[in-house]
Formats: sequence, C-alpha cells, structure tokens
Amino acid sequence: MSATKHEQIIQYIESLPVGTKVSVRQVAKDMDVSEGTAYRAIKTAENIGLVSSIPKVATIRIEKPEKKQLEDMTLNDINMILEGTFLAGAQHGNRIPKSFAACFTMDELSKKNINQHTLVIASGNAEMQRYAIRKGAALLIVGGDVPGSSLLREAEETNTSVIMSSYDVFETISTINKTIYERLVQPELVRIGDIMKRDVFTLYPHDTVMDWHELTLKTGHSNFPVINGENKLLGLVTPMSVTGLSSNMPISEVMETEMLTANPQSLVSHISRLLVWENTDLIPVVDDDNLLMGVVNRQDIIQALQQTQKQPQFGETVDNLTLSGFKLGDTVEENKITIKGLITQFMMNESNSASAGAISMIISNAATIVARKQYRLQTVVDEMHMICINTIAQGEEISVTAELLQLDKKICKVEVVVTSAEQLKYKAHVILKVVKK
Repeated sequence: MSATKHEQIIQYIESLPVGTKVSVRQVAKDMDVSEGTAYRAIKTAENIGLVSSIPKVATIRIEKPEKKQLEDMTLNDINMILEGTFLAGAQHGNRIPKSFAACFTMDELSKKNINQHTLVIASGNAEMQRYAIRKGAALLIVGGDVPGSSLLREAEETNTSVIMSSYDVFETISTINKTIYERLVQPELVRIGDIMKRDVFTLYPHDTVMDWHELTLKTGHSNFPVINGENKLLGLVTPMSVTGLSSNMPISEVMETEMLTANPQSLVSHISRLLVWENTDLIPVVDDDNLLMGVVNRQDIIQALQQTQKQPQFGETVDNLTLSGFKLGDTVEENKITIKGLITQFMMNESNSASAGAISMIISNAATIVARKQYRLQTVVDEMHMICINTIAQGEEISVTAELLQLDKKICKVEVVVTSAEQLKYKAHVILKVVKK
C-alpha cells in the first residue's frame, strides 16, 4: 500500500539533516502539496519529536529521542533503589548493566561470563570482589561490608564502579526484580493522536445539502467536519442536521457549530466517556489554533479500548479507572446532570469505606460534566469544599447529582450531592475555572 501524502511529508521531514529549518511554505513547495497539508504534517512531526518550534525563531529539525527500554536500569537507579553508596566510579553511574551475576562462592563466579557489562552482586568475599573488578565488571557489595582500601584504589585505577548496600543478597535480587517488573508493566496512555484518521472527508460552508448527499454516497460516511479555505474547523454536519431540508440549502446554515472536539494529546479513555455522554459518533481533532488535524469516530475508540484490554502495557489513568463503571442518568432538569455507578474495591481505604480521594474525584468530574453538557465549557476545578455526612461501603450504588448554580465568563459554581438508596452521603460546593468555550 502506497504512503499517503501526510506520511510522505513525515518521511521527507525525517530525511532532513538535524538543524534544518522546516517551514510550511518550503515543505508545501518541495512536496507539491497545499500549505494546510504541510502544516498538519509539521505539527505531527513536532508531536513525535522530529521537529521543535522555537518561538520567534523557526521550526527546526531535531534528533528524535530514542525510546528507553523499560528494563534499562542505570547504576544510579540501582544505587537509589537499594539505598546504597558509591564507593568508587560514581562518575559512571549512567552505565547500564546488561547482565547480573549473584554468586555465593568464587567457584560459582568463575564459571560466569563476567565482563564490563556485568554487575556482580557479592557479599564480603574479598576474592570475589577483586575478581569482578579485574574483569572490568561493576561491583555491588551487599550486607553492609566495607571493602578494603586497596580494592577501592584498584577500582578507581580501572574506572570500575563499586556500590555498597546494607541490603542482603535476597533483598537485593528481590528489589531489582520488582523494579524491572514494575517498569515492564508501567502503563502507556493511549492518546487520540495515536488512533485518529488523518485523511478526512470535509465540506465547505458554501457547499449544499446536495453535496452532503453526494459525499455520503461516495464515501459511505454521513458525518463530516466543515472547514474554511485555511483548514479551520467551523462546524459538523450529521444526518440529523440535514433531515427534511432542501437540497439547495447551504451547509453554513445547517451545520452544528457547538460540537465536541479533541486534541491529539487527549486521552482515548477520557474522550470515550465524553463521546458516550455527548451521544455523538464523530469527533474532529484540532490543534491549538482550531485547525483540523483528523477525526475519530465511535468505532475507532471502541477498537482502541478493546486493544487496551488485550495489552497490559497500555493502561488507564486513575480517573478513568474510578469512573469506568459510571453512566450518565436520565436527568431532564436544566443545568443539572446525574451520574450513577458502583463503589468498587479499587476505591476503598484502610477503614473499608470509600476513600475521600475517590469520592472527591467523582464529584469533581460530575461538576465538569455538567458544565460541558449544558454549555460546552472546558473547565478545571479551582476550589472544592466537601462534607461527608455518611460513609459509603463497597458495592453500594451511588447517585451523583451536579447542579450548575452560577455561570460567568471566568468561573462556574456547582453544587454536587451524593446519595445511596436515598440516603445523603456527601455534599460539595465546587468552583470551576473556565478554560475554553
């Protein structure tokens, strides 16, 4: 399959020498594409670390950083996790051992392939310590035994690192294994930029409902972003927008201008919740200047979430783990929403009741949802006062109702009430700062 224009531009940028200035106009000219297409590709290149924009200077081709392997641990890392001390060779703390040798006798150690990439874990056996240093290996002395000064002099002369830790051999190996395991399962957060479609079918304001019908027949899709000549997002056209309207009606008169959008850095798990709560099928992806970069639809997000469940190396944020079982209720009152869900074991504290942290997270999210649901506001919690009336046990279903009390250009005031089986559990007053409309 041949590469798309977008992919070809990324490959072209990657081929440029480090330090080259990258301009929209020059890329558009060299690749024979529109400036809008060139701009989107350059923004993608910036997101993946190929270029860097320096304000008032230029966009520069930079060296893409190598992704560090999860299991890579430097001597500095090992020294820190074992609460150790460098006795020699601290200047080589960034070296990464490729293998570990933990032996109890000199006979065992002599049978190992010891070299400069090995970290030898030894106790107070001076013969084993000296053998490791003469082989050029880094030495980790466990049990708190201080080696002789002659061994440390030899280590300094041969640029060998020596670390001392009070941990015993078993604690040392267990701690290193645990750290490696935790790094291997460290969740990577899947973002919208990883799954969005970049080749987007669009409409323009001067197009008509007939043009929408023709594009629907041609593509098999029915939801289309509306852009202007500079690729700026203006609106969204859905089947609901055009139902029963004249085929000559301009798109500018039928498009929805209030719509849910995403940024390439938005978390898929976060957008999935908004997609359900907003009851929409297509989300335009825009940059900070509201230029269209791509789209994601409901199916894209479902597939990404399914893939996440199959791959433990991709994970969730605490917010999304907490809210994963919550659903938007059927509140019909103006300026009010309700979310309902179960209190799980994940949310419990040491007293076997729902933790204040989990409840405050649910409350703050309910407050931001009501602002978005009612007025399409993007907000952050600025202040929150929460009162616990009754504790909540594991397995209880709670109902969280957020009511928008006051709204101005800069802040929203929201009252949130948490109940379970009609019993009042928590009340909170939340002040939200308006970030973006």
